[in-house]
Amino acid sequence: MSLRVPVLAVAALGLGLSLIANLSAGPGGIGPGAVWEALIRFDPESYDHAVVAFQRLPRAVIAIYMGAVMAVSGTVLQALMRNPLASPATLGINSGAALAVLAGAYLLDLGIETQGIAALAGGTAGFLAVLWVARLAGLSRDPRGLSLILAGALVSMFLTGMANAFLLADPVRRTDFLGWVTGNINHVYAERLYDFWWIGAASFGLLMALARPLTLIALGREKAASAGVNVPRVRGLALAAVVLGASSAVAVCGPVAFIGLVVPHMVRPFAGAGLARALPAAALTGAALCLWADLVARTAFAPHVVHTGLILDVVGGLVFAVIVRRVYLAPAGAAR
Repeated sequence: MSLRVPVLAVAALGLGLSLIANLSAGPGGIGPGAVWEALIRFDPESYDHAVVAFQRLPRAVIAIYMGAVMAVSGTVLQALMRNPLASPATLGINSGAALAVLAGAYLLDLGIETQGIAALAGGTAGFLAVLWVARLAGLSRDPRGLSLILAGALVSMFLTGMANAFLLADPVRRTDFLGWVTGNINHVYAERLYDFWWIGAASFGLLMALARPLTLIALGREKAASAGVNVPRVRGLALAAVVLGASSAVAVCGPVAFIGLVVPHMVRPFAGAGLARALPAAALTGAALCLWADLVARTAFAPHVVHTGLILDVVGGLVFAVIVRRVYLAPAGAAR
C-alpha cells in the first residue's frame, strides 16, 4: 500500500519536470528561467520568448493531450477487455479515425472541424469492425483474447492500407497529411487542438465518474452485477468515451500507437486495479512520456526533426513483442 499512496504525486512531479525539460531543451539554449519569464512576462520583441510561446509550448500542450487521452483509453480498454494488448491502436480506433479524416479531406474537402467529426465516426466504425470480426473468429471461445488482437491487426492493416491509397492518389495534397498520418506532434496543429480538446476532457470526466463500477466490471461481470452495477450501460458508456476520446486525439496530430498500449502496464503495479487512481496516474504518465518522445524527436537528430510517432512506434513495437511473448507464447502456467 505504501507504494500506491504517492503515485499521483510522483506522476504529477514527473509531468512537471518533463514539461520544463521539453520547453527548455533545443537549439538556442533557452534555460528554465527564460522559459518561466516567457510564460509570465512575455516580451514580443524577444526571439527566445517567441520560440517558447509559439513553437515549444503548443507542441508541449499537444503532447500532453495526446499522451493523456491515449493512456487513459488504453487503461480502460485493457480493463474492460481483460486483454493486456488492448489499446486504441490494436483495436482499430486509430486506423479508423485516420482513414476517415483522409477520406473526408480527399473526397469531400472537409475543413478541420468537420475532419474531427469524421475522425469520431471513423474511430467508432473501426472499433465496431474489430469486435464484429473477433466474434466471427470465436471471441467467446477464446479465454486469452487472441482472436480480439488478431481481428484488430487485420482490420487495422486493412484500414491503414486504404488510408495509404488516399495518400498516393493525390500527390499535391499528400504533403498536407504525410506527416500527420505518422503521428506528428507539431505546433502547426494547435488549431486542431483548440477545436477538439473538449472531447478528450469530457471523455476523461465521464470515465472518472464511472471509475468505481468499471473497476467492479474489470474484476468480473457477475460480481459487478451482484453489486448493483448496470453492466451493459456502464460498459457501453465507457467504451463510447474511450473511442471518442482517442479519435479526437488522432484528429489533432494523427495516430500514435505506443502510449495506449504500454502506459497501463507501467502504472498498474503502483496504482493498483482501482481505476479511480489508475486513470489519473495513466493520464499523467502518458503525458510525460509523450513530452519526452517529442523532446527526443526534436533534439536527438538535430538539426533534423523527426516525427514523434516514429519514435513511439519503434519503442512500442519492441514492447508489443515483449508483451506477446509473455502473455501468448509463454507456457500456460507461466503467463501472467
